[in-house]
This record gives sequence, structure tokens and C-alpha cells, in this order.
Amino acid sequence: MKKLAILFTVILFTNFSFAQDYSIEEVEVVQNLFGAEKKVIIEAFVGLEGVDAAAFWSLYEEYEVVRKELGKERIALLHEYETIKTITNEEVEALMKRAMPLRKSQDALIQKYYKKIKKATTAIVGAQFYQIEHFISDGIRFTILNNMGLVQDKK
Repeated sequence: MKKLAILFTVILFTNFSFAQDYSIEEVEVVQNLFGAEKKVIIEAFVGLEGVDAAAFWSLYEEYEVVRKELGKERIALLHEYETIKTITNEEVEALMKRAMPLRKSQDALIQKYYKKIKKATTAIVGAQFYQIEHFISDGIRFTILNNMGLVQDKK
């Protein structure tokens, strides 16, 4: 897991730009590059020897399609927050009403695919997927929160 932490840190901090003004096409390019790098991490750390690797990768690709859509929503939400010059309590409330369900959806997606992968392969492979996905998503969340700072009046 130490190697995973080092590898992930290098990838995250060299490619992740916080809430930049990306076009839809640019977001897709960044997501595809990140997805390719993430797949290398998955290949390196998920033990697929002796299990149905084709079933794992099929489920993983399904998962990635949904994860990317949630990622686009998160990028849009972050961009919206970053572009607000002054923020009111009402605007914060509206953003939070979108942010909290989005986080729940992301966590629920990982849990859903843990169960599918476990059923198609083994509990160990499912748990490895679960750990790596949470490690990556939590690292991204930390980076975002670290760069955002606390919500306060933007005056």
C-alpha cells in the first residue's frame, strides 16, 4: 500500500488542477488521461490471478462510465463555487444541497461495484477495488478541500 500511496500522490499532484475553467471536451480529455493512469494503478494492485479477469474489467469499465459522469458534476459544482464573487447563506445552502447527495452517490457507487466485483471474482478482489477507489477518491477530496479553504463571505 505504501507504493500505491507514492504512485497516487505523484499522479494526483502532477495532473490535478483545481476547478479550472475547462470546456466539456477538456474535462473528458483530463478524465480519460486520469482514467488511464488509474487503470495502471488498478492493474498493479488488484490481484486478478486465478479469477475471472474479463468479468472484473467489464465491471470496472461500467463503473468508470458512471464515475466520470459524477466527476463532471463535481467539477461543475466546484467551478460554480469558485466563480462566485460574493456568497450568501442562500447560495451556500443551494450548493450544499447539491454537494451532499453527490458525495453520497460517489460513495454508493463504489459500494455497489464492490458487491458486483466480489460476486464476479472474490471478496479479496472486491475489497482491493474498494480500498483503492476510496484511497483515490479520498485523496482527491483532500486536495480539493485543501485548495478551497473554508466557506466564508467572499467580499
